Amino acid sequence: MNGPELTVSIISYNTRSLLRACLSSVYEKAKGVGFEVIVVDNNSTDDTPEMLRRDFPQVQLIENRENLGFAGANNQAIRKGKGKYVLFLNPDSIFSSGSLSQMIRFMDGHPEVGALGCKILNADRTIQTSNAHFPNLFTEFLRAFQLKKILPSARIRSKIGERYSHLLGSTLGEYLRVYWDSGRVRPVSWATGACLLVKRKAVEEIGLMDEGFFMYYEDTDLCYRMHQKGWKVCYFPFFEVIHYVGESNGKFNPEVFVQRQKSMYHYFRKHQSEVAVLLLNLIVRSALALRLMGLLVLCPFIKIIQGNQEELRKKYRAYFRSIALRPF
Repeated sequence: MNGPELTVSIISYNTRSLLRACLSSVYEKAKGVGFEVIVVDNNSTDDTPEMLRRDFPQVQLIENRENLGFAGANNQAIRKGKGKYVLFLNPDSIFSSGSLSQMIRFMDGHPEVGALGCKILNADRTIQTSNAHFPNLFTEFLRAFQLKKILPSARIRSKIGERYSHLLGSTLGEYLRVYWDSGRVRPVSWATGACLLVKRKAVEEIGLMDEGFFMYYEDTDLCYRMHQKGWKVCYFPFFEVIHYVGESNGKFNPEVFVQRQKSMYHYFRKHQSEVAVLLLNLIVRSALALRLMGLLVLCPFIKIIQGNQEELRKKYRAYFRSIALRPF
């Protein structure tokens, strides 16, 4: 076969230190696979390109003059890469255990599988949500109203999920569950793009990532379109990645929050009815209005230091901007 077997696509935006650790883990643990690494830098201001040229000269670097988002930048790597497989990998991730060659052998032995997700761990090695059913109005209702905060203990949610899964229904059960069933290969609706192995043949058939998604939901949309074309998406628990989620964006980023709402609407416009989009808009606006009211009510009774004031201002701006978004 001409060219490398695998193209590793990493998108960077002001994540220099995390990216260095990510690349070190790739070159240390991606043994037994012929691979190339393409880093697309979305106009970072933290000297990421200089670090790459100095410390990882073997990396193929694409430098953008503007932030093209996750989908747009990954499409650049897909076009440039030569691998039979493409691994989408977040820069705030490091390989933990298992072998990429295992994943590739699984894909080779299952020609019907177009995408393969893996086990994603938090920094404390607890299991991070890495796959789910496709979004629907109920999932977005649960997320918007943050009902998981009623049961903040993962241990309690796990017990409820295991004991009452037959009563809760798949959506609510999945929302509450902790991944106690993470030890077997199984088909899933979609898997996270934090670490997702895809067949180039499948991408060529369904099309590149939809650049209407700036960030979030583009991996869900990609898997949805794979299902539409008859490809399977599977979860492979024998390869583990630690994902330092949120460390590249900070504690609360208003722009990230708003972009997530935009992507949610774009996904529903593509795959749901107009009525569903209107109902989604009603759910989101109601939930955000309640959050704003809660912040306004609590503020006078809480001793607020300067840092908290700035955090509140960020949330106010993000919530108001999200409420003002038009669903169409």
